[in-house]
Amino acid sequence: MFATSGDILNMSLAIGFIVLVIFLSILIFYSILVMRDVSRMTQDSKELMDRIHNTIMGPLKAVDYIIEKVKPYIESTIENRFKKGKK
Repeated sequence: MFATSGDILNMSLAIGFIVLVIFLSILIFYSILVMRDVSRMTQDSKELMDRIHNTIMGPLKAVDYIIEKVKPYIESTIENRFKKGKK
């Protein structure tokens, strides 16, 4: 089977290449699994951030709307009090 040292070198190179391919295949498989988990985590965190944004911004928008509607009445009340105080 092994007639010369060149045959041994070629066989060892072939075995090394096979081991390298197996190692790289396992590495790619595990990196795919890790990327899938990262994708799930980012999707979950995006959903969480959307819920937090809606929970915080919804009441703030309502308060802003109420302030805009009440602002003219408050300003007119303050002006009337200053006018009464000056008289």
